Amino acid sequence: MRRFLPGLLLPMIFLGLLPVQATGQDPVFSQFFAAPVYMNPAFAGSTSCSRIGINYQHRQYGAETFPTAFLSFDTYAEALSGGVALSATTDHPSSYFMRSSVNGIYAYHLQATGEFSINFGIQAGYIRNDVTWGRLEFADPGEPPPENNQAHAIDFATGILAFTERFYGGVAAHHLNRPNMSLYNATDSRLSIKYTAHAGMYLEPDMGHIHRSTRTYFLSPNVIFQDQGEHTHVSLGMYAGAEPVMAGIWYRQWVNTPLESNNNLVFLLGIQLENYRVGYSYDHSFSAYADILHAAHEISIAIQFNCDKRNIRRRILNSPTF
Repeated sequence: MRRFLPGLLLPMIFLGLLPVQATGQDPVFSQFFAAPVYMNPAFAGSTSCSRIGINYQHRQYGAETFPTAFLSFDTYAEALSGGVALSATTDHPSSYFMRSSVNGIYAYHLQATGEFSINFGIQAGYIRNDVTWGRLEFADPGEPPPENNQAHAIDFATGILAFTERFYGGVAAHHLNRPNMSLYNATDSRLSIKYTAHAGMYLEPDMGHIHRSTRTYFLSPNVIFQDQGEHTHVSLGMYAGAEPVMAGIWYRQWVNTPLESNNNLVFLLGIQLENYRVGYSYDHSFSAYADILHAAHEISIAIQFNCDKRNIRRRILNSPTF
């Protein structure tokens, strides 16, 4: 077993305790609905437009910063009776570790009744861990670093999304095959399955009317539950807006983690301009390490195109976009 200098041991232990920073834990975006196919592959192709999404999260821990980026494209394919998507993620949970993945998604859209629709999503991709051993110092200066500096595997996920005009909800499971991401040939370090359950409402004054007036405002309460390994969190959120501006607030409580009072508030603000959408969110931590664990900032950008609603013969999901 490799031994690290005492000066590096404490920050490594601290990073291992952080729920969104542990190397076995997937990053958590605060703008859930700005990265819908990241949360649940069944969201692919669920709007009236094709869309390109970019999400960038910037986390500050002490004097160091750790970024996460997500890029996606999804659209509805008439010939496939469903949505297709491509996505890529890169995450830096520490200064010496990076996880990257690319995924392809297909979601079959079933209009069960005139009011009720179900999407069934599947996802397959490639995931890779990279470690920069040169950033670490070993107790024995002559000790060579581990033989491998990267590990990779095939990765699978699935999800279901059900919705009406006002209600929506779904479940998803990522890392179904529990890929082994160990850097040591003789050991296993398998990713835990990430389970997600989410539900919400989208309310507008004229919903359900045949001749709807111009939209004035909307309200959307939501709840999201995620569990992966030893890390579980519940998020309660509320969105409100009047075009073109939207605002939201989330309360996130981490459960069964080593940090006392490990919860935070997320404040969101977004604006829709033509077919462009920009969102910003700020995470404020109430954890016992709030003086070390500083803020998390997140920016999302979405570009929508091919929005010809006259050709749509399917139900479109009403949900927040940030």
